[in-house]
Amino acid sequence: MTLLASFSHSFADSQRAFRLILKALSEPGVKVALPPVAAWGNASPAATAILTTLVDRETPFWMDSSLSNNAMLENLARFGARTATKKEAAVALLNADSETPIEGFSPGHGPSTVIVEVAALSGGLTLRLSGPDLREPRAIAPKLPEAVLHYLRERVHSFPQPIDLIFTCGETMMALPHTTNVVVC
Repeated sequence: MTLLASFSHSFADSQRAFRLILKALSEPGVKVALPPVAAWGNASPAATAILTTLVDRETPFWMDSSLSNNAMLENLARFGARTATKKEAAVALLNADSETPIEGFSPGHGPSTVIVEVAALSGGLTLRLSGPDLREPRAIAPKLPEAVLHYLRERVHSFPQPIDLIFTCGETMMALPHTTNVVVC
């Protein structure tokens, strides 16, 4: 087994990462920088921080094959994490180039969290956000893959969504919780 580096200060950094993830989920579209962590495999540092913070023995996860590698899976297993099918996964990690459709992630007991690695958190198509977590509408423009844009345009239930979306790039993340109404402009 190859042990991969995690947070420098395991307890303090994971607590800080958890609070920052909650901040991003409670403030849709706001960019949040996570505590520095060495990236695992092909995942960004932000995606690695989210996985090491949210995935444990109670949280089944699914990972896009382009991001998955043995060292990452072994280290997540060290936390007691177990892989699951797309339909059973509470947390999923997708590459921006993935052809995997977003539909189908939702274990039925609540929204799934789908982490999508993107090229940038700005410079893409504009998304208009509204909903109970926002005092006034907000516009963001992450560079989203076509699979995510298709999901946002064509979803059967536009509000609330059956999934929480988290976009990661480098050490930064942005979230669209399931309670956010999203319109692709």
